[in-house]
Amino acid sequence: MEKLSGILVGSVNIVGNATLVYVNTTITDSAVLECSIQNKNITDWSNVRFYWQDNRDFVLYSYNEGKKMAEHVNDYYKHRVTAFPQDIIRGNISIILKNLTLEDNGRTFWAFAAVLDGSVMKRYHLEHTQICQVTLQIGVPYQNPMLDVNMETMTAVCTTQGGFPAPEIQWVLLYNSSHQSVESRNIQTTTMQNYHDRLYGFHSTLPIPAGPHKAVSCHIHNPTLNRTMTATHTLNKGAGVTSSPECLTSAAVFLLTALHWL
Repeated sequence: MEKLSGILVGSVNIVGNATLVYVNTTITDSAVLECSIQNKNITDWSNVRFYWQDNRDFVLYSYNEGKKMAEHVNDYYKHRVTAFPQDIIRGNISIILKNLTLEDNGRTFWAFAAVLDGSVMKRYHLEHTQICQVTLQIGVPYQNPMLDVNMETMTAVCTTQGGFPAPEIQWVLLYNSSHQSVESRNIQTTTMQNYHDRLYGFHSTLPIPAGPHKAVSCHIHNPTLNRTMTATHTLNKGAGVTSSPECLTSAAVFLLTALHWL
């Protein structure tokens, strides 16, 4: 998957290989459902027909021999979907789905295509064959976490809200030149989901163990967006100073996956 001009793009599937592709993106963003017809026997693309539909059989986009068939598009997708008309003549039947919401999360989409060869026999190279299959996974970034430490009871409390899906929480104790993950049995975490907007919040409490550690950190990882928010509290001989939360993002392999998310 790659990101072009702010739009997240999935992978290309070829004829005969409708492998499920996942596209991870952010709410209100746009995503390309990418699909390409690859058939060496097709030389005339003027008679290409294709359409996309979701797992409710709602049509997102319909195209027939040079024209967009807007009357076939379900109201849920009207004004939200565009194609690449300049590339259709090369077999690119990808579409862009705009203004994503959590209603689109987990939705699977299929592309079907047919290409008339233009001969007198009116023969199809493809006849409404399923070409591609794509599933969307929508995420909502979490707000900056709050980390409070009670030096009398030696407990740390980390909270945040307004994200999707449910977060993965990790506590880390920091030493002079190293860090150590805290085992889950020592942590009490409550995750809550708002019934109306479906967004999550959480409250996690860590009893700070005795030791030579200098600081404690709370990491909130969004598995769909592969994004982590971090808050750190420095332990200073009974007086604590809380650092500003920072966001760690990786487009490839997330660094902290090796720490075994809880």
